[in-house]
Amino acid sequence: MNDDMADALPTQPINRFRTGDIDEHARNMGGWQVSYDQLTPGHFEGELIEFRSEWMQLVRDRSNQAMTKRGMAWEGAITFSVPLSADGPVFCSGHPIVEPSLMVACGRNLPDLRTPQHLDLLGVAVEEQALEHLLERQGSAFRITDLPKCYRLGDSTLPAELAALFDELEGGGQGRASLLGHESIRRGLRDTVMLHFLELVAPDEAPPLPPTARKRMVDRAREYALAHVDEPLSILDLCNHIGASRRKLQYCFQETLGINPVAYLRALRLNAVRRELRLGTQGVQEVAARWGFWHLSRFASDYRTLFGETPSQTLRRTHLC
Repeated sequence: MNDDMADALPTQPINRFRTGDIDEHARNMGGWQVSYDQLTPGHFEGELIEFRSEWMQLVRDRSNQAMTKRGMAWEGAITFSVPLSADGPVFCSGHPIVEPSLMVACGRNLPDLRTPQHLDLLGVAVEEQALEHLLERQGSAFRITDLPKCYRLGDSTLPAELAALFDELEGGGQGRASLLGHESIRRGLRDTVMLHFLELVAPDEAPPLPPTARKRMVDRAREYALAHVDEPLSILDLCNHIGASRRKLQYCFQETLGINPVAYLRALRLNAVRRELRLGTQGVQEVAARWGFWHLSRFASDYRTLFGETPSQTLRRTHLC
């Protein structure tokens, strides 16, 4: 992680700030140097929820007044911004953005923004070197030197999926916060968010592979996954190792095995959880979290579907033996 970012940010993986002061709201952007000016009359209310994992900072920024924003993110950051909801257009460097869009910029040179009232904005800052590595591994034509850019979302489900992820992050109270103490969960959330953005800014435009090449790619992915079966790999890990986009990897898995790579990795992780539960040394939540399962009700449902019993039943049978 960039030293400037590490020095400026709080130590918790998730932090929540509420304030009635617009200047304090700007200061709550950990590691950023930004200035806000209120444009519409009335009492200001702002809320900031921040999640961090290594080279990524993920922020949900809510405010109830129109304002102008200017400044810069932490040194070496590339920023992605997408309005989840807004009462009117966002003006970026004087240009109105009416349609749902993703804005990408260099952190040291953020465009001036004029935001509407009642804005719910998702912002992501990633280390430029980490982004360059991902793009290089996946053979992308996306160029950081061409920023800033604005991408129309069209019928993309990105805003809804990111809003749902943040709703889950906000819920669950202290129990959810303790789960985020597991590095595997933080990394899994980070990689999930990053893959969403990569599919938008760096789509795979290569022609489909022939059957032999598809099977070769799947074999390499499976060999890598099985060689690392003692750790909770993510799809981004596989993409980086294979040198392919998620879309290409998914297409190859589906055509070769009749299963998508997400389901394949989830099955490997569920089997790993079951093996640990059968040892009977730790509880269900602790084992599930170590293997990257942070949505516990979804985990329990997937586990029961695969094995025909709940995780607690597996653990209980172990203790009875």
